[in-house]
Amino acid sequence: MLVSRSTSLAVLGALFTLCLTATGSQAEVTDNSAGMPSNVRPMGEWVEFRKARHTNEPILLHLRSGYERAVLMPEPIKLLNDAQVLPGCAVEIDTDVIGFFPTRTFAREPILFVGLQSGTVYELRVRASPAGIRQPLQITR
Repeated sequence: MLVSRSTSLAVLGALFTLCLTATGSQAEVTDNSAGMPSNVRPMGEWVEFRKARHTNEPILLHLRSGYERAVLMPEPIKLLNDAQVLPGCAVEIDTDVIGFFPTRTFAREPILFVGLQSGTVYELRVRASPAGIRQPLQITR
């Protein structure tokens, strides 16, 4: 799926209506109009996205702790299981855009999403560190 810069920025600007936050070992999905955690810097504008192709293999995602990062999926998605959590990282979904808000460093963790049109399961293996990447990622099929 090719997305123009203006469309991508509009999608990212309108991002985020659901928030997945970790509380202990539980996850809570809430309507979060406030957006990201206060200690995470906004993503800002990017001219280009990093690209990854979904080939039914897990996609590795390295987040920079303390910075928002978006992932544009090839179709509308939802969490495969609402109980999934990433330690110290809020996850927000808006149709086909996922926002990650890591507040601290954590080791690689899987998180699964399902495509609402195709039923495809997308596995992202996510980690966060100070050396992580901030540039948005666009996943294609």
